[in-house]
Amino acid sequence: MKEELKEIADLYYLKIMNPAAKVNIAWVKRKMDEIGMKDKSINKLYDINAPLSREVFYYIFLKFYEAKKIDILLNSLWEDAGSIPIERIGDKLKSLGIVYDGKFKRKIFNIVVLVSGRGTNLQAIIDAIKEGKINGRIAAVISNRRKAYALERAKKHGIEAIYLPARKGEERESYDRKLAGIIDKKNPDLIVLAGFLRILSPWFVKNYKWKIINIHPALLPSFAGLYGEDVHRAVLEYGCKVSGCTVHFVDEKVDHGPIIVQKCVEVKDDDSIETLAARVLEKEHESLVEAIKLLSEGKIKIEGRRVLRVQ
Repeated sequence: MKEELKEIADLYYLKIMNPAAKVNIAWVKRKMDEIGMKDKSINKLYDINAPLSREVFYYIFLKFYEAKKIDILLNSLWEDAGSIPIERIGDKLKSLGIVYDGKFKRKIFNIVVLVSGRGTNLQAIIDAIKEGKINGRIAAVISNRRKAYALERAKKHGIEAIYLPARKGEERESYDRKLAGIIDKKNPDLIVLAGFLRILSPWFVKNYKWKIINIHPALLPSFAGLYGEDVHRAVLEYGCKVSGCTVHFVDEKVDHGPIIVQKCVEVKDDDSIETLAARVLEKEHESLVEAIKLLSEGKIKIEGRRVLRVQ
């Protein structure tokens, strides 16, 4: 990310080197003041009317990016310093989560969440979005169970909540094609299985390759195929000293796809299924938010079974 940011900053720096350019340290401070950004270093440079060096200009870009205001800076530069051909910076903008449609805008990462139960992991995603940890929105929450409390959580936060039942004896692919018909209208960047108690058909997985992630309450590949209390019971019966959770991409095998995030918890001698499950659940919330954030910022690439983080 930082390299792309620096490259865009360098392109604009060449434009503001023009003696007639409007962009100087006073311009920067004014733009920061307009949006309530405070920076002691910029204030000191303003006080002495210092010139904008390349290093200072990149520092400004970095500060606007960290404040999630880089779109505001780019629009102001476009207006006051002149345009840069979009084809030169399009890929760089994408990596920064910015789109251009006549104006620069932060791209909102679109998420659909599939659930079957209480939805505490859904709540963790909702909270992370509200707190600005994830630059995204949940376009819909879909459940195969009418009484899933996750649907109520969605409604409370103004998110579309959809109940999609399966007909008795209905084949998986038949159900999944109906599910896809709903999902496609939401144009999601990511589908999150947050306690969705259905096995997806190969057709569905292929249709959304590397766009589906799942949270599993154990350290895969151990205890794959189990869910709920059965996972924690198996961990305790096996005598494991650590357990945890795994966020992974979904492929055509159950609990098998490339691993994105794993977090561990100690298995204590006096643990019950309930106490172990509670500690693992805390890590599930953290892990799922971390994985979605990485994906939304384009910081993940897949090489074979390895999921690598990129800067």
